[in-house]
Amino acid sequence: MGQRDGYVGEPVKLADLKFETIQVEKKGGVLNIWLNRPEVRNAFNALLHHELEEVALDYAEDDPDIKVIVVRGRGKIFSAGHDLVEVASGYATVGKPGGWDPHRRPGPAKTWYCSKPIIAGVHTYVGPIAWSFLSDIDFVIAAEGTRFSLEQARMGGGSAGGTMLLNHFPPKVWKQLIMIGGWMTAEQCKDYGFVARVVPQDQLDAEVDKWAQEICKVPLAQLQASKQNVHRQFEAQGYLTSYMRNLESGHGGSEDMAWFKKVMDEGLKAALKERDAPFDDTVSQI
Repeated sequence: MGQRDGYVGEPVKLADLKFETIQVEKKGGVLNIWLNRPEVRNAFNALLHHELEEVALDYAEDDPDIKVIVVRGRGKIFSAGHDLVEVASGYATVGKPGGWDPHRRPGPAKTWYCSKPIIAGVHTYVGPIAWSFLSDIDFVIAAEGTRFSLEQARMGGGSAGGTMLLNHFPPKVWKQLIMIGGWMTAEQCKDYGFVARVVPQDQLDAEVDKWAQEICKVPLAQLQASKQNVHRQFEAQGYLTSYMRNLESGHGGSEDMAWFKKVMDEGLKAALKERDAPFDDTVSQI
């Protein structure tokens, strides 16, 4: 697409791109992206990953007019996290997680390598894979009371080894999150520096737009140089060496398999209710 990787071709027009799981709108120097699977709480499936990372971000990288990328979610929540029905269907048919691309490059997603600033506006709930997605993003603005969850680590979620999240929190906080499926509020995330601002939900869009317009005031070459230099500094400190996708993920154990079978036989809602019932929120909250 465009001129990346030495390829020179006809510029891609945004109107020519067709999406099933996201909505995209270009407004001035801002590319607005909405996760658009509200019927399944904007769960990340394989197609959403592809359309977001391999199509929308590639387009933004190639368009010289775009200076900032904004990601939000349609509907009642930002994202429930991984599409566990897709994962379960893979176990039921081929004995491994559904939606997983074995050819996908190991290491961080394209959100980390994208040279242009990315802002996320999140509300109500951020599930595990969505939280991992946010760990690569430059600025996160959250609505008051938003719950950031790693509850999927309790069953069927593996170790979340393929994430930058562990670099954002102290070791004992990370252990609480990943070992018992912990969670925290947006306000707590701000205390740890993961979230830049927490605002009332009815002010979320306005705050995100304000940040986007503020960033647009900086020359694009300066923005890209600054972001890439910061990332190189972190990489030089070994930031990427801790990123181990699916290492000892926990997938495939007998209890894990039984739980995914319940997802297929009884539905996701019943399986989640059974998974979470024994846990005490006052213990798992950071």
